[in-house]
Amino acid sequence: MTKSKSPPSDAATTAAENEPAPASHSLLKKGEPNEILLKTYKKVEKKLAGLLKVHLSNILDCDMGVEVGDSAKLPFQDWLSNQLADSVYLEFQLGASEVPIIIRIARTFLTASVDCFFGGQFDGEMESTGELKKSEIAMIERLANSISVVLADAWSVLFKTTVRFKGYVHDKDEVELETDDDDMLVASASIELFGHTIPAIDVVQTIDGLVAIEPQLNRPNQKTTNEIDPIWKADLKDSVEQVYLPVRSVLGRPTMQLSELSRLAVGDILPVAPTDNVPLIVGDRVFAHGSIGEQNGGVAFKITQFL
Repeated sequence: MTKSKSPPSDAATTAAENEPAPASHSLLKKGEPNEILLKTYKKVEKKLAGLLKVHLSNILDCDMGVEVGDSAKLPFQDWLSNQLADSVYLEFQLGASEVPIIIRIARTFLTASVDCFFGGQFDGEMESTGELKKSEIAMIERLANSISVVLADAWSVLFKTTVRFKGYVHDKDEVELETDDDDMLVASASIELFGHTIPAIDVVQTIDGLVAIEPQLNRPNQKTTNEIDPIWKADLKDSVEQVYLPVRSVLGRPTMQLSELSRLAVGDILPVAPTDNVPLIVGDRVFAHGSIGEQNGGVAFKITQFL
């Protein structure tokens, strides 16, 4: 996870003060969400609670109750310093936004999840300590994949997007964010298992992240053009560029009578007329023309024309 930015210098502060104010229709005021933003984000929170219950129940194969509270706006470092219990911190990327969403999962809930997954019943007291066990690490992956789907579905009430799990850390001192605004919206989820309530999950949405996706939130529902998801487009480009294709050049295509062909022997020389228009063939298609020469003691092909 990335490091926090250092406080701005006096010159940077002066420059920021001289920047034009946000447009009046913006969901955000300067560093502070207004009522429109909060009402907009509440739609995501409302859907989040139901989705968490469905998806987590499918993983753990047990009945549970899930209650997600309203988001509280507070500085990120204040929220982080208040985390006294052992937890793991998952990082997710929302669409093309570079500002992540942080999900805190309490170690107690992680332990209970492993216990339920293997058919046990959480007694309200069992909790692992120290380094993460292999079973807990495997459970983190299962939970992260499920939460990715939950976040994408929750945000679909506002716009279609992808959500990617980027990784996790166990030590809260390793949780760092590179943001201009330290304020976060933190929604806490309590989960009830076998009659025991666990303060299990925190969903941390940065103000900077909301600023980044604000143009999409203001986008009209009726779209006149099909939009390509930038993450999917980048992945497709990377995949295509790693495909191997056969490349060959043809120096000559001599013709011979069958009688001449039958008399060929080892050591015979077939004349090839010199040419500066040697084709470079990719698959079955002529890709370019060029000439044959030498480079570093070896035969080389120099491209003179692309087709």
